[in-house]
Amino acid sequence: MLIPFIILVLFVFLCLCLYLHDRSVLSSCAAELAGKGAAEKYRSEKELEAWLEGQAAGMAGGKLLCLRGTEASVKVTKQRITVSYRGKTSLLGGLKVKEEEQAVRLNPAKRLRNIRELKKIKI
Repeated sequence: MLIPFIILVLFVFLCLCLYLHDRSVLSSCAAELAGKGAAEKYRSEKELEAWLEGQAAGMAGGKLLCLRGTEASVKVTKQRITVSYRGKTSLLGGLKVKEEEQAVRLNPAKRLRNIRELKKIKI
């Protein structure tokens, strides 16, 4: 009676380890893509969104252990980039994952222009 219980506990522990690994992978992939998108200064929102969606499809592909049917979505605005992943596993009753990361779009030239304009104002 003790052996089946121990095997069950080990199986659940293994499934949870695989699930947490995949969540970590998706979170890091989303953060990396959001950072890459923030560094792209001269692309329009539509171009950047299409490029990031292409990158997102292949980034997490071979790294996942138990999640199947993952979907990636990207939303780009003038100020912010949001990358999110969704997935589902059949282990332990169908656990679901949603990981989302955001980054602020950088525009160093505009920031320098604003600083120079502020320096011209005399109080």
